[in-house]
Amino acid sequence: MEMNEALIYLQEALGLSAKTKTWPGSARLPLHLRTIEVRAVDANGFSFLLASLPTGVGLPEAKRVYSQLALRAETPVVVSFPDADARQRKALVAQGIPFVCPGRQAFLPFMGTACTERGGARFRNHATKMSPNAQAAAIWGAAQELYRPYDLCRALGISASRASEAITELVDRGLARRERRERRVVVFPVAVDLLLSEHMAELSSPVSKVFFARKTPQIDYLVDAGETALAARSMLAARSMLAAPGMEQKAVLRSAWRQLSDLEVADGELPDNETAMIQVWRYAPVFAGSSRVDDISLALSLAAIDDERIQLEVDRMFGKDYPWQEAL
Repeated sequence: MEMNEALIYLQEALGLSAKTKTWPGSARLPLHLRTIEVRAVDANGFSFLLASLPTGVGLPEAKRVYSQLALRAETPVVVSFPDADARQRKALVAQGIPFVCPGRQAFLPFMGTACTERGGARFRNHATKMSPNAQAAAIWGAAQELYRPYDLCRALGISASRASEAITELVDRGLARRERRERRVVVFPVAVDLLLSEHMAELSSPVSKVFFARKTPQIDYLVDAGETALAARSMLAARSMLAAPGMEQKAVLRSAWRQLSDLEVADGELPDNETAMIQVWRYAPVFAGSSRVDDISLALSLAAIDDERIQLEVDRMFGKDYPWQEAL
């Protein structure tokens, strides 16, 4: 999980085109280092090793891992240090040790890159789209009266640092209020109607890409999405009974979709009833405690489809006509 968060941070926050592969040197590491996940990364023409430190590691251990890997690598070494606080990050910078702290800071001196995010300042232009975690937090939170950061971690399946960053972004956008009560942080989110009426332009489709896969039990296990999910809702509500598409539509989290790559087929290679359209989502398609994609994310994933029947079903689902096109 930590490695995925570091890579997503490099790709989304810093705009780097980061691709990873296995590092052959991992097999030759001392036993005490083999528990550290190390990947070779190519990003914007630069090559380096990314070492993912486990949760709870302190600064001395981070420095030791870096020095041991630097002795054995022919390229720069970057440590992914998700728990690093401000003091630890300052110490790493002072000693010239490259690191990534997802959601907070990246220091890559060999690339001439240093980035620090402070208090959500980069989100003050509300014309910008929400980050994936913030959007998921806004959508899930809109159904809650209040929640704690821990609740958000559990609902979205993200780390505490990611949840904190998402909440900070929502507070900055006016989509939540944060209070401290008896040593605990409590978040008060805005309701669904305010989110969709006043902040639609800040939302976007959760779908980052689509591919086609051969239907197998592994594919059948994925949650229904797109027109398949909308048709099921229509049928359950005994509305217009929107017909299900001939090809099932499913959703998978982006960090997991590569596990299905061996099932990928070309569009039209197999009959529709033997093929599934897989949507790759930027955040978890299903929140904890639920068995289906939420209504708002479903509607956002369908906003670009110019089909009056679909848009009518979306409006019926909410009982109101929201400006979904603003999310495109």
